[in-house]
Amino acid sequence: MATKTMDASRDMVDQLLLFLVRDPSLTQGGTTFDAMLWAFIAMVSALIAAGFGAIYQPSKKFSAVFLAFSCGLLISLLCFDLMQVALETGGIVAAISGFFLGLMTYVLINRWLAQRGMKRRCSAKCGGLGGFKALNAEQLEEKETAMALVLGAALDGIPESMSIGISLLENPLVSTSVVFAVAVANLPEGLASGAGLRRSGLSVSRILAIWSCVVAVSVIAAGLAHSLMQSAPDQVKAMTTAFAGGGVLAMTLQTVIPEAYEETHDDVSILGGLGFIAAFCIVVLYH
Repeated sequence: MATKTMDASRDMVDQLLLFLVRDPSLTQGGTTFDAMLWAFIAMVSALIAAGFGAIYQPSKKFSAVFLAFSCGLLISLLCFDLMQVALETGGIVAAISGFFLGLMTYVLINRWLAQRGMKRRCSAKCGGLGGFKALNAEQLEEKETAMALVLGAALDGIPESMSIGISLLENPLVSTSVVFAVAVANLPEGLASGAGLRRSGLSVSRILAIWSCVVAVSVIAAGLAHSLMQSAPDQVKAMTTAFAGGGVLAMTLQTVIPEAYEETHDDVSILGGLGFIAAFCIVVLYH
């Protein structure tokens, strides 16, 4: 009975995805266009959520609830999908190497942004440099947090999109579990980032432009990965997938969990647990 229910649920989601792309042949994969299309479907949710957050500016509490849910979702995706695929594709050395490369890349770039933020706050207190003196310390901190979410979405979205492109080289069927999980995980990141950037003073058009660049670069990355990695060693493919895992964990620990805990407190554990189980069920359903 449970197996029949799972099969029926899987068929429903597959039919929905087929309806959205309007062409059943697209689920067969195999072309660069297919890779770019599925990457767009996975990443465009962040752009939509960022626009919603920028226009309606939901409260920090509202955004924090979704971020807390996202914590568990991202960790589950990391454990049961990205790292598992990397391990199976290229072995433990490639998986660990790619993971730490992605983690350190996020940490170093985020640290650089934080140092720039400290200089900006100092400039604001001292009379400031053009463009920053209008922002108070709270606005600058919110802007830094929002940009950290954008950075995290880019650092894990680009390798995730590349892994989608790579997966179409290995399997005639696209991994709908990865596409769906990435799309859902991007919603709270985009929502919180859009609202935070708007409260810090950025215009809606500029926020949408920032996220449009993230989506565009991710889509291009998927196409390039599909085109250029056809003859790449399995270890390189595995490192690309694990790189996304490292970026996901670093962003979750440094940005998402602290931001969510600030408003939800102990409830972050419950909400994160629900997100973890939701992503786990998605992976189990499709694997």
